[in-house]
This record gives sequence, C-alpha cells and structure tokens, in this order.
Amino acid sequence: MSQITKDALVSVVTPSRNQARFLEETLASVYAQDYRPIEHIVVDAASTDGSVEILRRWADSHNDLTYRLEFTSEPDGGLGDGVNRGFGRATGHIVGWLNADDVYFGRTAIRSVVDALRSDPDVDVVYGDVALISEDSGLWMIWCFPRFKYKRILRGYIIPQPTVFFRSHVTDVVRIDPELPVAHDVFVWLTAGKKYKFKHLHRVQAADRDHSARMTYAVVDKWAVQRDEMYRSFGGSERRRFVTHNVDRMTRVLMRIKGAFYLLRLFSRSKWEQNIAFPIWIDSKMQVLKRQATMRILRRPKLIRPVTLQQGTPGSSDT
Repeated sequence: MSQITKDALVSVVTPSRNQARFLEETLASVYAQDYRPIEHIVVDAASTDGSVEILRRWADSHNDLTYRLEFTSEPDGGLGDGVNRGFGRATGHIVGWLNADDVYFGRTAIRSVVDALRSDPDVDVVYGDVALISEDSGLWMIWCFPRFKYKRILRGYIIPQPTVFFRSHVTDVVRIDPELPVAHDVFVWLTAGKKYKFKHLHRVQAADRDHSARMTYAVVDKWAVQRDEMYRSFGGSERRRFVTHNVDRMTRVLMRIKGAFYLLRLFSRSKWEQNIAFPIWIDSKMQVLKRQATMRILRRPKLIRPVTLQQGTPGSSDT
C-alpha cells in the first residue's frame, strides 16, 4: 500500500449521460475544493444535450497546473462501464466517484479525505454523511450513516456513493459488472467490503440530488429486484431476527438525530453558505429541521424557493 502524502493527486471520476442541466454544478463543486492537486475525469456517454460543450468550455477556462479536467464522449455500455473506464484512466493515489447530478457539499470535502487516509494507513475506503437536495439545489435534510459493518450491508444498509473515496489499489482491482443494469454501487460495496477496510467520516461530504429522471426512479422495480438478488448472492438474507431488526430501527433514529445536530451547528455559523461548494438554498431553517424529523427518505417534498424583494420592486416596504 502506497503512502499518501499531503499533496497526493486526487482523481474524481464522473460518469455522465445527458446531464447538462446539473453538470456545471458538479464540475464547480470539485473545482471549489480548497485542496490541490485534483484530476477530474468525466466519462460522457455520447451526450446530445450540450454536455460536451460545457465540458470543453470548462476545460479551456479552468485547467491549470494543479487542476485538470479530462473528458471523453463516446458510446459506452451503461453507467457501470462508464465508472470502470474512469477508474482505469485515474492516475491519482485517491479516487472518488461522483455522478454528474451530484455535488460535493463543502469546500473541504477532499482535504478531509486526504487527511483521513494519511492518518490511518490501514483504511482503504472512506465515506461520509450526505445532504439530500432537490432538483434545483434546495436543501431537504441530512442523511447520516453508522460505521461500516459488512453484515449491516448484507441486511440492506447502503453507503452514500457520492461521498466515497478509494485508495487507488482498490479501484485498480474492483470493477462493476458491466452487465448490471442497476444497483452498481451496491455491487461495489458488497465486493470491496469483503476484502478492504472502510471508515466512516463524521461529516457531510456530498449532496445527493433527487430528480424525476434519475435512474433509480426510472427502473425502481428492476432496481429492487436486482439489489435483493445481489444481497442473496453475497450471503445476505431477507429474514432478520427480532433483535437485529429493532437495533437497525434504533440506529436509523439515532442517525436522524445526529443529522439534526449537524444542521443546528451548520446554521449557527455566520455566512454558512460561503463554505458550501455549490449554490445551495433553503426555504427556511425551521422547515429544514422539520423535514429532518419527519420526512421519509425517498419522498420528494415540494420546496418553494424564498423570494428576496429588491428595493423599489412592487411589494417592497418602500413603495
């Protein structure tokens, strides 16, 4: 295992297909990181929605000695194939996987990963907590996760894929089965989790964007069947004992509470938005905390962006 230095190259792999409306925020969240050097590899699947023009313009205007965006645009065999190609092209000592509709949450996300891997040489994979955001970057809630246990993964716990970073020796070996139509991340956790050491970072590392066109919703029935078949093939069981079931439920409650405390700490900081790596907005702090306590994870609430009235506009106080 190679030693991670304080200025180790970090590669971020982004598979993309017709994600132009989200792509620029994804690129910006990587570029906004306070860590360098960064290599951002975008594997575009022959998009026809203007994605290539965005990538070309971004590379021309942002590439320098410490940040490099590299991209290809050609037909591929699906998301799994795109991720595999990106892993194969990555040259960094640390490799992240960030889909083209997701973003890194704070400007110190990558630095925290480098620090964690430098301080714990036995760890191969790190992941953190995740913010859930709307299609137009409104904050819904914070989704927190417990420390890694392989048996917990076999019981159906997930790892938030946008937050994950690997040492390069993991991505040199682990590949997604290109025949899988869905549940690509589950395959990686089940495969890598048997051999490599995972560590949870107690911080919000990324934001998972929910929108109607995401793959999970497009093939939700197929996704559930594929996921359950995968768990069984790796030794998981659909039956859980009474004690295990209730421990899992209590863990999820505690993770909700942890997310609420994170929000309170976040909102207590002056100009907290300036530390976020993308243009986040909230309807109100109280509404966010309310959703943190009551919202079902896979429910899409309707967020109304608050309107700030400018001086002299109809309805403002000086008319």
